[in-house]
Amino acid sequence: MYTQIFIFITAVIFTILFFPLYKNILIRLGSVQNNYQKKQVPISFGAYIFIIETFLIIVFKIENTFYIWITFLIMTFVGLYDDLFGTTTIKGLKGHFTAFFRGQITSGFIKALSGGFIAFFLSIYLAKSWWNIISAFFLILLMINTVNLFDLRPGRALKLFFFLFTLLAITTSFLTKEPLAFILLGILIILFKNDIRAKIMIGDSGANLIGLHLGIWFSSYYPMHIQWIVVFLLVVLHIYTERYSLSELIERNRYLRKIDLWGRKGTM
Repeated sequence: MYTQIFIFITAVIFTILFFPLYKNILIRLGSVQNNYQKKQVPISFGAYIFIIETFLIIVFKIENTFYIWITFLIMTFVGLYDDLFGTTTIKGLKGHFTAFFRGQITSGFIKALSGGFIAFFLSIYLAKSWWNIISAFFLILLMINTVNLFDLRPGRALKLFFFLFTLLAITTSFLTKEPLAFILLGILIILFKNDIRAKIMIGDSGANLIGLHLGIWFSSYYPMHIQWIVVFLLVVLHIYTERYSLSELIERNRYLRKIDLWGRKGTM
């Protein structure tokens, strides 16, 4: 346990140390975008998460991560491309696939296709049976996009991550076996402080990357029947968000709105 705590503290320290440098680099490169308040803030912190995580994987010599690391790399840079050059006028999976069948290849379609290949590869790599391969495939693919669906207001995607992370931690042996969990948690706690105050946006690169982590962990540590329950819930969520606004749903529900506004000083 002491090793995990040391890993967590190290991740926090390195994230704090290099955060100003990375933020300034984004600003100088023009990697800024209008948030929902029409204020320009640096975007695409998925690459920062990936860089810090990669560095600490090497430092702590964390084993059996190479193939998973490759999927992190691909997902990060596909998300980075979407952040910097993505089409903002086309929304939702349905919109991107409709555009594709009309002859337009959008960054969202590329991201969805890449997510599909990654989910397929990881499901074969992680699963032990054909049924488990299918459940893991859908779980990873849907979890990647689910976190992205929530990334519409300050701190919302990271609140979802912390909720699912905590759920996993208290219902499985996850934390005793995953040093990557402490690395990612240390990084995201620091980014959360800035994201919830609308000083940065984690972007598609960040949302996709942390969604990929969750998908891998959920498909690795939950039994198959639980995986299928989660898949069903995520499918329902995706169907709902294709037809209705998630933000409007949160605004109408007193409890969800209270959770959504928690910590968002000066961003309402």
